[in-house]
Amino acid sequence: MKISKLKLGLYLLSFLLCWGSVVSVNANDKQPPLENLNVDARSAMVVDASSGQILYSQNPNQKVPIASVSKLVTTYVLLEQIKEKKVSWNDEVKISPAIAALSQNSMYTNVPLQSGRSYTLKELYESSLICSANASAMAIGNYLAKDGTDFGEMMTDATNKLGIKDQQFYNACGLSNGSLGPALMNPQVGAAQENRMSAAALAQFTQKLLAEYPEILKTTAKPYLVFDGETYPTTDGLLGIKGDFVFDGLKTGTSDTAGENFVGTAKKGDLRLITVILGSENEERFNQSWELVNQIDQRLDPVTINDQMLPIQQVRVPNGQHEFSKFKVQNNKTYWFPNQPKIHTKFVNLNGTSHFKALLAPLKKNEVIGQLQISNLKYIKLLPENTSEIPVEVDADNEINWQKMILGFSEILLILLGVFLLVKFVWLWKRR
Repeated sequence: MKISKLKLGLYLLSFLLCWGSVVSVNANDKQPPLENLNVDARSAMVVDASSGQILYSQNPNQKVPIASVSKLVTTYVLLEQIKEKKVSWNDEVKISPAIAALSQNSMYTNVPLQSGRSYTLKELYESSLICSANASAMAIGNYLAKDGTDFGEMMTDATNKLGIKDQQFYNACGLSNGSLGPALMNPQVGAAQENRMSAAALAQFTQKLLAEYPEILKTTAKPYLVFDGETYPTTDGLLGIKGDFVFDGLKTGTSDTAGENFVGTAKKGDLRLITVILGSENEERFNQSWELVNQIDQRLDPVTINDQMLPIQQVRVPNGQHEFSKFKVQNNKTYWFPNQPKIHTKFVNLNGTSHFKALLAPLKKNEVIGQLQISNLKYIKLLPENTSEIPVEVDADNEINWQKMILGFSEILLILLGVFLLVKFVWLWKRR
């Protein structure tokens, strides 16, 4: 990002500031010692939601069937289209006979939908997330792909834009292609084909989903849904369980080939973790998620990089309405360590150095003026698309103080006039 304002003439007022100072707290650089934990599942991962730090991983890159966890990606595509005003929550979706038939299939989780009747996107969204309703997710996918686009391709494109690769999507709900029935299945792929992702890809996707649309947790935290006068319980077995960390989402997924999957998130104060369990059995996915989060909480100490870690928290603005402008980090990041940490931070400007000319008005709130670098995280593992740098922003608007500028230039003109008169006087005196 660049500071785009041309402040010609104002640089007469600029001066050099050195930001080479370092802020540190006690700490250690080693990867958290959780590798001795064993999860009875195909793959698993736990990450910090703010920093993307990988706290535990087991077969993280193995691409496996994810079943109804797919509905998180369907939700992301929906939320994107709502943000872009392509659709709205109150849009009504007419249910086809094929989707109505799928909703009545007792082999799969559903809420019953009536053929020919319309439901709002909000109703279908809530039932697909809370109750894992397969037909509701399919109705959403068909509606969003109404121009003839393959919804599986829309899911792939959406995740590609988040930097996620090597995923495989065929439908909005996560059932195998053949399980959808002749009217809904994709004739161009085999009946056994299923949506697939790795634990690492799901962790990366969920971090992005929560960062962009944290309001999803208001839905996934609901213990039940009232739909058409009937009450349906959530499929999330960790909601309502009390502990230091409290789970408030996100999504289960189960099939014969996938086993039992769960992508969860748990919160403790300002801390948030994301858990991924793929291919578990015997309802152990919830116990495993709970145990991993508690082991992290017991064994590791969190250190949050925030505004207090800035080496300098304000700077003088010579031509501003306010004499000083305060700074803030764009977002807090938390890192976890087994011992007392020793983290160093340094401010670097947009040119990549720790020195820069004085800031000049106008400055806009949230304008990025540099980065806070965390220098000794060499052994910390991060998800893709995450870095140990945090953008530093201006905390509030600071407009040009024109009265001060006019007075300043007036003083300069008076000084120049005085110099001119003095030179002229000397010249005239010498000619006498």
